[in-house]
Amino acid sequence: REDASGTATRMPDGSEAWPGWEDCAVPPARLGAYLREFRTLLSSHGLRGTPYGHFGDGCIHVRIDFDLLTPAGVGRFRRFSEELAELVVAHGGSLSGEHGDGQARAELLPKMYGEQMVALFERAKGLWDPDDLLNPGMLVRPAPLDAGLRFSVLPREPVPVAFGYAADGGDFSAAVRRCVGVAKCRTTQVSGAAVMCPSFRATGEERHSTRGRARLLHEMLAGELVTDGWRSTEVRDALDLCLSCKGCRSDCPVEVDMATYKAEFLHHHYEGRRRPAAHYSMGWLPVWLRWAARTRTAPVVNALAAVRPLAAMAKRLGGIAPERGIPRLAAEPFTRWWRRRPRRAREG
Repeated sequence: REDASGTATRMPDGSEAWPGWEDCAVPPARLGAYLREFRTLLSSHGLRGTPYGHFGDGCIHVRIDFDLLTPAGVGRFRRFSEELAELVVAHGGSLSGEHGDGQARAELLPKMYGEQMVALFERAKGLWDPDDLLNPGMLVRPAPLDAGLRFSVLPREPVPVAFGYAADGGDFSAAVRRCVGVAKCRTTQVSGAAVMCPSFRATGEERHSTRGRARLLHEMLAGELVTDGWRSTEVRDALDLCLSCKGCRSDCPVEVDMATYKAEFLHHHYEGRRRPAAHYSMGWLPVWLRWAARTRTAPVVNALAAVRPLAAMAKRLGGIAPERGIPRLAAEPFTRWWRRRPRRAREG
């Protein structure tokens, strides 16, 4: 069930599905009748949903394939929400059975409590919180349920990218939207073959988790808080400690691929600009090693690296931490050594 909160955000055909009616609940004795009417309501709006979790308690988690990117889709989301609220109340249920109403359903609370009771809520809040400082808009005087949707600020057209993102229709924004905040990347202990997310386990900082990085990329695309796009130093610094281990690609319930997102970002971030020295010294390491093997200069390189002042200068120029030692190069590459062996010995 814990993984379902992520995996259910993708329908079998790969289309996106979202929370919004995440935990409405009805008395367990009414669950069967409620679910049948719920399915009928989905079909009448041309929507699909994947329910999971807490059936025994009558509290249903569900992801629905709302289109939250177009005005028509948002309008259908509003109409469905209003009708579903009436259905839940008709079965003696609660609009929020586990996580609270928040801004998402506060506008609909009069359907459950009645206009007079909500007016009483407003009077009580006015008495104890006259300046409306505590959770404004959560229960009384709420914003419309279809206002301030998370994806309304994202680009409507796919941004130019270097990678294909085939599973997301070539759309980098859709790839970033994969993260729905399940936070499996924030675990401090893992079992079995799981590895996600080593940089968060080392720092304990949200920005160094897969979820935190995905959120920063979302803000970069939105352009409201992170305003310098691909040139953003905030996003660059958050991605800096990503090991590109692809642990998230296998361990994340929605298969967020932060290693690819990092490569995409760095490609645009440094496009047309000089990169840090370590990108050349480490990124081109295979080129340097092939050159040393071809020119048979490994002994010379090893001798120079053994001279401390020269080694310190090389590390400084190469952007390498001074605490690191320079590994010795093999005098003979393995491939050359293998080819020199008698064929009978190579075949074992």
